[in-house]
Amino acid sequence: MNTRSAIVVGAGIGGLSAAIALQKSGWNTEVIERATRIDPVGAGLTLQPNAVLALRRLGCSDEVEHVGAHLRFGGLRRADGSPLSVLSATDAERIEETVGAPAIGIHRATLHAALARHVDQLSLASELTAYEDRGDLVRVTTADGKQREADLLIGADGINSRLRASIQNDGAPRYAGYYCWRGVASGDAGLPKGWAAEYWGDGLRFGGCAIDDGRTYWFAVQTGPPGGATIEAGTKDSLRAMYSGFAPEVDRLLEATDPRAIIGGDIADRNPVAQWTQGRVALLGDAAHAMTPNLGQGACQAIEDALVLGEQLAAVDATGVTAALAEYQRIRVPRANKTVRMARRVGDVARMQNRLGVAVRDGALRATPASMLRSQLTRAWRLPY
Repeated sequence: MNTRSAIVVGAGIGGLSAAIALQKSGWNTEVIERATRIDPVGAGLTLQPNAVLALRRLGCSDEVEHVGAHLRFGGLRRADGSPLSVLSATDAERIEETVGAPAIGIHRATLHAALARHVDQLSLASELTAYEDRGDLVRVTTADGKQREADLLIGADGINSRLRASIQNDGAPRYAGYYCWRGVASGDAGLPKGWAAEYWGDGLRFGGCAIDDGRTYWFAVQTGPPGGATIEAGTKDSLRAMYSGFAPEVDRLLEATDPRAIIGGDIADRNPVAQWTQGRVALLGDAAHAMTPNLGQGACQAIEDALVLGEQLAAVDATGVTAALAEYQRIRVPRANKTVRMARRVGDVARMQNRLGVAVRDGALRATPASMLRSQLTRAWRLPY
């Protein structure tokens, strides 16, 4: 088989995972990233069992599973901490046994660094400015005037993807109706080992999970018009006042957070589309299916993309790229787009402010049997390929 080459645009979690998957399948792969350096930024995330299983198949899960926090407690609570729909430690263990992998809480920078160590070629300060699919190859031009040629081009360049715009031209992302602050507390705030939970109020939410190095990731969500997550509104004192009616552990987590590390921004997604590929070009991660974070599946679905992409391209030579990309799209679009829609629905329910609606919502959640929640999560967290 001839040497096969690929260029991946974007060195986020999806782009790095794609590079690892392509390398594993025998492709000579370069990741190009417009940033001049990779800083340890961001907050935490949950790698749910489907993503852990995918990373195992890619051969890069050992460090993540070793350093990340294995999550054991989870579920939804009212703002005051009273239960709505809660998983016990036993429930979490049963899901893990059934699915075959744990849920892992980890800092985004820790995961990013772990993946980057598996990537053979990463070029920083390389911003894509143009590309041309010539039929037999793709020619890429970067801002420094340099040109590269490859058999395959992967757009993993995020929710505002330049490559998506060329394939879909579907405008700006959709604002979800709420904004969010994120931070990392320096300890566990007295919470149980492996803690993970969300607290739903009236137009306000708070949640988080244990992550690596004994730290705790948290997020604070407020319903409102775009642009509300300002620096002034997101100071530690402002957030503590905003969430003063929540369970006491919420205030402890905020108090244990370096205020300089609190980040805020609008929450947005994109409407699902069926076309992720065009010729020798394919979209991956947020560029293909940007979703709200309500299910904790954004990074997880990007890693699934990478796994399927790599496996579809493993057995083809440079002439079989288009067919392999079509198969990647066929396999991944239904599951990823379903997740986008489900995350959107959960966010719409969670952001309610109307007291009657909130009361109905909370009553329905309390009435949901733990067995049903366990079954739903088991289905979502299985890796179906």
